[in-house]
Amino acid sequence: MNRIKIILLLSVIFCLAAGCQNKKVNDDKDQHYHRYYINKEEDQVVEKSYSPKSSKTMDMVKEFQDLLSEKSDSGEYRKLLPKKVTIEKETWDEGILTLDMSSAYQTQSNTREILTRVGLVRTFVQIPGVVKVQITVNGNPIKDIQGRDIGLMNSDSFSENSGKNINTYQNVMLTLYFSDKTGKKLVPEERKVYFNSNVPLERVVVEQLVKGPKDENHLSVLPSDTRVLSVATSEGICYVNLDKSFQGDPPTATEEVSIYSIVNSLHKNCKVQEVQFSINGESKVKFRDKVPLDQLFKEDQSYISEEEK
Repeated sequence: MNRIKIILLLSVIFCLAAGCQNKKVNDDKDQHYHRYYINKEEDQVVEKSYSPKSSKTMDMVKEFQDLLSEKSDSGEYRKLLPKKVTIEKETWDEGILTLDMSSAYQTQSNTREILTRVGLVRTFVQIPGVVKVQITVNGNPIKDIQGRDIGLMNSDSFSENSGKNINTYQNVMLTLYFSDKTGKKLVPEERKVYFNSNVPLERVVVEQLVKGPKDENHLSVLPSDTRVLSVATSEGICYVNLDKSFQGDPPTATEEVSIYSIVNSLHKNCKVQEVQFSINGESKVKFRDKVPLDQLFKEDQSYISEEEK
């Protein structure tokens, strides 16, 4: 009799467990999912709603993987993975999804790579069971410009905007650094700016520096025709890609003052730890034939005028 009771009890437990498991799958299906593209300017990741057909973790990984090389139906956006960049192998273990990419992954420009990385991570961490994503190339972890492993990532690893809240605006008080009259020191200038929340604040800061100072005692640090091609931030590093006009000479400002006007302004307003510059996507160049850009720049208060510290 006791044996029968035990069998019945175990049957009830198994049924309840199965019911809970099915409920979890159903709950997961009710979640909102997105697929990701790159805009035509290649300076932003764009998300679009998507309803997956699969429900199991690895089945969903495969399904979303197939979407990465597709353009948007309207042709308005570019596919997330550039030509010849593919996922060669995926491994899921204890919540960590490792994506081993083809060698072509490393041929991307710094700014394009960060956008690809943003899209990959956001694509897969939305899948139930995937907590973090690691990207490797031929089995080796991808590295930053200083040779450090980038490691595990989730959505919080990036501040680059994904395309939400397109029609909302906000205002912020910025502290921007321009040149003093000697061209050798930076001076702060506060400015209230209204901007589309679809645009990363880091980009807003750089664009305001291009516009120049409003105080007549301050001088520009960047040529007024400089185009901001893209700005994206990952793990505290801000990747700033400018066009070749950046190489032009603004009035009197030294090369270092121009560089650190951007670096110090980004650090002050966006808590950026380091800045990586590129010109038309290329970092292995010298700024005005003097300052190598293939390095990470940190805030340096020695360039700020003593009177303003």
